[in-house]
Amino acid sequence: MVDGAGTRVRRRRTLFFTISVRLAVVGCIFMLVQLLAVMWMYVRNPNELDQLLISAEATRIARAIAAGGADAGLARSADLAQPLAPDTRRAFVVHEKGGAIVARHDDGEVRIEQEAPMSFLVIRTQRETWGDRFLLTGTRRVTVADRPYWVTVAIAGRGFKPFVPVIFDEIRFHVLLPLALLSGLLLLFNFSVVRSTLKPLDETIAAVDRIDPAQIATRITDATPLWEVQALVGSVNRMLDRLQLSVETLREFAGDAAHELRTPLAILMLGIGSLPDGETKTKLTRDAQRMKRLVDQMLDMAQASTVEIAADDRVDLGALARDVSTDLLPLAVARGRSITFVDAGGATIRGHTEALGRALRNVIENALEHTPRGTTVEVVSGPGRCCSVRDHGPGVPARERARIFDRFYRVDRSRNAGAGLGLAIVATIMEAHGGWIEVDDAADGGALMRLRF
Repeated sequence: MVDGAGTRVRRRRTLFFTISVRLAVVGCIFMLVQLLAVMWMYVRNPNELDQLLISAEATRIARAIAAGGADAGLARSADLAQPLAPDTRRAFVVHEKGGAIVARHDDGEVRIEQEAPMSFLVIRTQRETWGDRFLLTGTRRVTVADRPYWVTVAIAGRGFKPFVPVIFDEIRFHVLLPLALLSGLLLLFNFSVVRSTLKPLDETIAAVDRIDPAQIATRITDATPLWEVQALVGSVNRMLDRLQLSVETLREFAGDAAHELRTPLAILMLGIGSLPDGETKTKLTRDAQRMKRLVDQMLDMAQASTVEIAADDRVDLGALARDVSTDLLPLAVARGRSITFVDAGGATIRGHTEALGRALRNVIENALEHTPRGTTVEVVSGPGRCCSVRDHGPGVPARERARIFDRFYRVDRSRNAGAGLGLAIVATIMEAHGGWIEVDDAADGGALMRLRF
């Protein structure tokens, strides 16, 4: 439900939806204005209303007579017994071809002469007015079932109310329905035009979404002649230019820092090595090694943040995990631990070999740090797009698992002499490859870390 509601909210906020709604509102306002204009025209032109009322009444009478004969038709038509217009009195006489009277009806003082109209007469309307009262008389030639009738009607009433039914019928059949159909077609046309107009913008958005964060040299190309889309593409490309410049500056800084920091540290360690053996030399050596590790990790972090993966870069996870495990095996043996490697069908993925090797190396070194002496760190490649590293240490508490990938964070500061950057580097490299890290408890104790791509 939440996802559905969120989708509806996002749809309402789209430019297409906003323009479509506004066009629909404009169409509705246009229809309302047209209706008001028609009503105003009828109010200002009573002669038009007179003709409409006489025509509607004559057509109604002729159809009723043709449906069942003169007397039978009138007798069965309950609607015809009353005038069409409210609060009026009505009289009529119906002639057929030749002048014979088909039907006649008088209403009190409202009476009509029996004289047959001229055969060529089609429309005649006359109005007489006394204050707010009126008397309408008129003749209409109405053909029903190929049979012509001449219907003469007299209607007496007052005010505007008698004309309301014919105004509504006129608006409904001759204004509202055609206007609604026309407005609907116009709205559909506008929707299709808006959608086709916004298509280049949608394509530009899709092109931006397809940009690989690991390929910062990628730019958007657009051939549309629309100035707004070209301006958007230009702005995005200029932003990417600035981003690329920043990344390249950071990469250059990392290289310069490596040259400027590692050389003094190497000289310092050589100087410490020339000191006579003793507790002071041991302490200085340990501190210098810790400083060297910190500098190396900071440089690794800077390089991990700026890693760029080429489109054709491929990494065999099985071969990568085997090589890293082999390289770290002497370190494990020196610490009284061991490393085993199992290739369970590791896949070949698109990635940066050096960066992924650094990430896996940091995970294995972290496992060697926490697994007890005499135990083994197990490295498994696969199945598929995954590598896992398992140790036999105390594991990672559930409350700490979300924080161990933060920079400079250490679970046990008294035990770990590192800077807290190793796993942060891993997380950064995995993010650059579109992957993530899972931390779990191993089946019989220890921590299990999975690198998934």
